[in-house]
Amino acid sequence: MTFYRALTPYYDVLFPANEKQLRYISSYYAEGSSLLDMGAGTGNIAYALAEAGYNVTAAEPEVAMCARIRAKAKQCGRLTAISTSMLELEQLTDHYDGIYCVGNTLAHLQDRKEIHQFLQQSYGSLRAHGTLLIQVVNYDNVLAGSNFTFPVIRNEHVAFERSYELVDDKVLFTTTLTANGQSVSSSIPLIPVTYNQLVQMLEQCGFDHIEAYSNFEKAPYASDASALILAAHN
Repeated sequence: MTFYRALTPYYDVLFPANEKQLRYISSYYAEGSSLLDMGAGTGNIAYALAEAGYNVTAAEPEVAMCARIRAKAKQCGRLTAISTSMLELEQLTDHYDGIYCVGNTLAHLQDRKEIHQFLQQSYGSLRAHGTLLIQVVNYDNVLAGSNFTFPVIRNEHVAFERSYELVDDKVLFTTTLTANGQSVSSSIPLIPVTYNQLVQMLEQCGFDHIEAYSNFEKAPYASDASALILAAHN
């Protein structure tokens, strides 16, 4: 069983859609816009946006998580679930007003070449004047050697711990899920793509206006922030 499959039953509790996220995303798209959520998890954000009037396609290759999205889609006609991965966008025939990829999903690709490939395919899948939104861990901060951590997510039933360790040219992302008295741990190598690298890739793909923030409240990007959020327009 993969770690993300083991995480699936607890995902909705650990990572609910939050108002700051939803306000940020919806600030770029008019109600009724067609959106693609890449790496949608169990579809919490996608479902909330669909309920708010957007037409959302939620793409999630993890089978158990995609099944959760399909169950939610039965409750909302504006939500569609597909199992497309991040490097399969060019297989989709639809084009979108917006694409968003949040939750540090982008860094799970194998290398910077694949990241560039995803960004290029995103550009090709957007309609004219479309916007791509990306949220990743701020790897400029991680690479600076600071003690980079996130607080433990905990409630009465489950706890989720995360740590980031620089190993050679990658960042080892170690997670521990504790539920019902049992713990499951996993370590995944992530690509530490930096602010400058992402901006350069986006410009090479054809995006001509790029905004950078440190949080969903649109605080200006800072190298010591915990997150990097980009809005790239075509």
